Amino acid sequence: MPPDSPTVLRVLAICGSLRSGSYNAGLVRELIASAPASIAIDVLDGIEQLPLINNDLVVDGAPPESVLRLDDRIRRADTVIIASPEYCYGIPAPLKNLLDWISFPPHVNCFRFKPVGLIGASIGVHGTLRAQLALRQTLLFLEAAVLAKPEVYVCDAAAKYDGDGELADQKTKELLRLFLANLEEFARATLSRRLDPAAREFHFT
Repeated sequence: MPPDSPTVLRVLAICGSLRSGSYNAGLVRELIASAPASIAIDVLDGIEQLPLINNDLVVDGAPPESVLRLDDRIRRADTVIIASPEYCYGIPAPLKNLLDWISFPPHVNCFRFKPVGLIGASIGVHGTLRAQLALRQTLLFLEAAVLAKPEVYVCDAAAKYDGDGELADQKTKELLRLFLANLEEFARATLSRRLDPAAREFHFT
């Protein structure tokens, strides 16, 4: 199916890690490789180019152009996947900076009612459990619709990738396929019931 087909689910993947050999970027690549024809996955780039959030950069009520470009890409996606590592029991600064910027007025919050799936990999024994809990808290404020199951916390990530940085662990691959199938079902059901996201604006304080 072509990506612009009305039956294709448009998915935007956001990787919270900027590292060239990121395990989380590897999860995204595996999702792209295993996606069925009914799903088209694009990857959001440029989060490292955003300025740190600062009200002084807002001109005539609008955030910087770099923020607006990413906001537009999120807005046009049917659903979003966030793949994030865990830093200090939380999410990395570039990802949090993005989420803070796109909640900024006067633009309607682009995550409102948006179906979102969370995944993450880390070298620790708990995967990204705490980071995903922090993400869920932020997405609760943004009124996103977050997929509940399956939870994807990839632990001991260094042992699950091959020498080329590609995911090699078969159980993790199976979990990602289940995640993608559940996200598609959840997203299509959510989108069919979603209210107009322009119905109300958020106000950042």
